[in-house]
Order: sequence, then C-alpha cells, then structure tokens
Amino acid sequence: QFRGDQKQVTGFWTFWNTQTCICALTIQPSDVLVCPLRPVERFRDLCPEEVADLFCTAQRVGNVVEKHFCSTSLTISIQDGPEAGQTVKHVHVHVLPRRAGDFSRNDDVYEEVR
Repeated sequence: QFRGDQKQVTGFWTFWNTQTCICALTIQPSDVLVCPLRPVERFRDLCPEEVADLFCTAQRVGNVVEKHFCSTSLTISIQDGPEAGQTVKHVHVHVLPRRAGDFSRNDDVYEEVR
C-alpha cells in the first residue's frame, strides 16, 4: 500500500516518504518510525506544516500497520526531550501495533519504544 523508494538509512529500512517526512522500520519490524526530514531535536521546533504532515503520515501508517499485524490498537508516541526518554536527538513518532496481552503490563510498551 505504500509505494516509494525503499532504502536503508543509518540502520533503518525506509519505505515511504512525503514532502516533509520519512517512514522507517526499526530493528523490530512492527515498530515504525515517522520522522521529519528536517533534522530537529524537539517537537516544538517543527513548523505547523511539518506537524500536520507528521501526524497525517503517522495516522496513515498506523492504519496499514494495524491491518498488516492484525492488531486491535496502536501505541503512538513521541519522547520529546531526554527526561521524556528521548535517546535520539531527532523528533520521531513511534507507531506500534498492539493487541491484548502483548505485554504483561500495558505500560511496558514504553521500554520497547526507546
């Protein structure tokens, strides 16, 4: 459902891009990252057009990921700053499919998206 140039970028397999965003698979195939193309560290540094495209792209990717992995829900998250768990100094949205019982404690998912 996504057509675009597939390539590997710094350890991530990219599969879709828009005017301002790129989508990539992490080492875990069900965890998709949606990242702005412009390198910005914090969410507040994005311009309104980038914010709109980032979330529209995350929504579109989420619809495909949920169907592909036969999940019933999604965790969509941003760690915005080091105290929020951000380990990479580039804004990115995690889109992770979820289903009942996939983690023993529901909040354990946040360890997964670091």
